[in-house]
Amino acid sequence: MYLQAGIGYTQLQYSKIDSIIEHHVKNKSFEGTILIADSSEITYNRSFGFKDLNREERIDDHTRFSIASITKMFTSIVILQLIEENRLELSENLEQLLSTYEIPNSELITVHHLLIHISGLPNESDSIYHKRVEPEEFIATSVLNKPNQINSFNYNNLDYILLGKIIERIENTTWQESVQNRMLDKIGMKETGFLKHSKKPENFANSFNIDANDIRKQDRDWYYENYYAAGSMYSSAIDLFKFHRALDGDELLNSESKSILEKSYPEYNYAGYGVWNYKYPFLKSQPRLMERRGAILGSNSVIVRFLDQDKCIIILSNNNKFNPDTFGNQENLKEALIREIGKTSR
Repeated sequence: MYLQAGIGYTQLQYSKIDSIIEHHVKNKSFEGTILIADSSEITYNRSFGFKDLNREERIDDHTRFSIASITKMFTSIVILQLIEENRLELSENLEQLLSTYEIPNSELITVHHLLIHISGLPNESDSIYHKRVEPEEFIATSVLNKPNQINSFNYNNLDYILLGKIIERIENTTWQESVQNRMLDKIGMKETGFLKHSKKPENFANSFNIDANDIRKQDRDWYYENYYAAGSMYSSAIDLFKFHRALDGDELLNSESKSILEKSYPEYNYAGYGVWNYKYPFLKSQPRLMERRGAILGSNSVIVRFLDQDKCIIILSNNNKFNPDTFGNQENLKEALIREIGKTSR
């Protein structure tokens, strides 16, 4: 446990933060790790619950979790890096970039469309995760589903599967190697990597479903690698804090690219490139937030960055009782912490 007052907060506020979290642990079955940072310093870091079905192995502050769609944020940053290097443009389309794939409207769908989910491409079936498939099969199978209208928002994994293949075509290496070389190795994210079926990393939190009768059951072991550039990564709270700090600096993106990453598209549910950017309306100060959520079965996670205050909330959970997909519900752990932490600004 790490708890520190004096960096932007009072001891009273720290007590309130701890009280909020303890309430969710005791009354709402929260399991996982919570890290809060201010002024590039970790000010709160505690872990709760267990990694295993028999409740013998406790989660600690370095435990790895599936971060699901937080993976998309890593993919979008590689895309922005390639744009910085003049090796890719947002206006390039799939016909130009991935001509070997049979994709409807490929001449109309650009990198920009993929990044904010307005490609019109369809959602995949859950059954695609029941056996091992390569990205090429994922694409070929999924494009046959009912399409959506281009330039209308539809959240799907296929958009980011295609972005992963674009990265591979330009880099002449795997998407995983690009993320490893460009980010993980560069900023020392040693507790972060890529999941494979039935081959979990050391100190990994298995995920669980807790039903209405409070019965805890281990999730089915899906083929997480099929999520590829859309959702196949794992990480720890400490590593995601390193990621946050690197984005605050210039280790990953220059100032122009960071402005692009922070741009919001209100007409598309406030989506950004692999993130959501919005002014939080439930506080008088309306802090500007960048949020990225992840959810696969019982693996539920979120990173919330206060863009103008150098604050960050990271919540990693391994059961379905924590829901990262909320907005404005003050009974939710994420929302309660945003409201409490956002009260103090410098």
